[in-house]
Amino acid sequence: MNGGQVHPLNDLDFEWLEQVVRSAGEIALRHYRRVTTSRKADRTVVTVADHEVEDYLRRALSEAYPTDGLLGEEQGTQSGQSGRVWVIDPIDGTAAYAAGLPVWGVSVGLLQDWEPVAGIFYLPLLDEFYLSHGHDALFNGQAIQVDDSHHIDDQSYLCVTSAAHRKYRIDFIGKTRAMGSTAANICYVARGTAVAALVGRPSLWDIAGVLPVLRAAGGDLCCLSGHPLDLEALADGHKCPEPVLVGAPWALDYFAPRIEVIHK
Repeated sequence: MNGGQVHPLNDLDFEWLEQVVRSAGEIALRHYRRVTTSRKADRTVVTVADHEVEDYLRRALSEAYPTDGLLGEEQGTQSGQSGRVWVIDPIDGTAAYAAGLPVWGVSVGLLQDWEPVAGIFYLPLLDEFYLSHGHDALFNGQAIQVDDSHHIDDQSYLCVTSAAHRKYRIDFIGKTRAMGSTAANICYVARGTAVAALVGRPSLWDIAGVLPVLRAAGGDLCCLSGHPLDLEALADGHKCPEPVLVGAPWALDYFAPRIEVIHK
C-alpha cells in the first residue's frame, strides 16, 4: 500500500483507517468501567486498555504502511523511511475513561516531515467521529468550522484543563469547562462549540490527530506567549514548554493577554 508516493496522502485508504480506529474504540469499550489504573513514571494514569489499543493500532498501521514511522504514548517511537509518522494516543482522556466518564477517545494523526497532514479522533461512547483528510474538517461526515463571530459574552465557552483553577488566572466573562480530553477540547473549538481552549502543556500524541481537523476548520494553536509550536521538538515525548492556546486567529489574540500563569 505504501511506496513511490507523490503526495503524502495518495496511498491512504481513509475508509479502512476509519474502520481501524472504530475497532480500536471497541477494544477500549470492552474494558470500560472494568479497569484498574496504575501510574507511569510521570504520575499520569494508564490502564490495560491503553496498551491493548496501542498494540492493535501499531500492528494495523505497520502492516499497511511498513515504511512509515510510529510514535505512541505508551510504546514510544519506531522509526521509518518514508518521512511520514503515525502518532497514536490510544485513549486520550485516560483519567476520564478510568473514572467511567464519557469524554475520551482514540486519536491517530499522520505527520509528513513533522507537519500534520491528516488526522482522526473518535469518541466511542458519544459516537463522535472527527476527521481531516488534510484539506477538510468533518464531524460525523459534516463540514465544521471554528467560531468566527469575533464576539464574546456570558454564554461563550472556553475549554480548560482540570487544573486550570490552580494554574491560571483567566479574565473571561463566559463559561469554562474541563472535559477531560485534550483532543476533545480541540475538536470542540474546531466545530465552533467552544470559542477557544487552554490545553495546558500537551504532548505530541495529545494534539497530532486533531491538529489537522482544527486547521482545516480555520483554527490554530500556539504557545500562550504567542510563539508557534515546534512539533518536531516534541518527538521525544517531551511536553510543550509552555501552555498552549487553541482557537480561531481572533480568539488567540483575544485570550492570550487575558490568561496569566500563576502556578507552573
